[in-house]
Amino acid sequence: MTDPPLDAVRGPAAPPGRLGSPPRGERGGISWVTLLLLLGLSGCGYGLWVWAPIYFENYTVKQVVRDYLNQAVKNRDDDGLRHNMVLKIRSLSQRDEVDAYGKVSHVPSVQLDERDVTWERDMRSQPPMLRVAFEYERQVEWPGLERVTTKVFVVDLSNDLTVPDWGPPR
Repeated sequence: MTDPPLDAVRGPAAPPGRLGSPPRGERGGISWVTLLLLLGLSGCGYGLWVWAPIYFENYTVKQVVRDYLNQAVKNRDDDGLRHNMVLKIRSLSQRDEVDAYGKVSHVPSVQLDERDVTWERDMRSQPPMLRVAFEYERQVEWPGLERVTTKVFVVDLSNDLTVPDWGPPR
């Protein structure tokens, strides 16, 4: 008894060098999963490009407040410290704004007034504490979308006012 030819059992022979359909990566097309991932990454990149400078600016504002909290350990002129802190915060970054006459002017990105800053020095507590708190609004511009969003940042920091004792001077 003779065996049937292999072509009769398997079907027609595949072209030389190819067995069945090619793997997905060799077809040359983009799958919907790849497209979805690319769109997601693009959206995340755009959001990071818009929001990262705003949050970095907020971090810088908090660093300025911490600096003035530390200066208050030895300097008891609260009005002068608050005034200089507000000036420093307003000078951190500028943005262009068009006024009512159509003229472009530079205005501080962080609009902060001294009256909006809570500056509370409590020397009766143990240890003596200083609390600085304020809120400010920051406008976020979405390039390409012609949209503006307003984000409110809250800064509320406290510091121990105890003068450190580093031992006897040498």
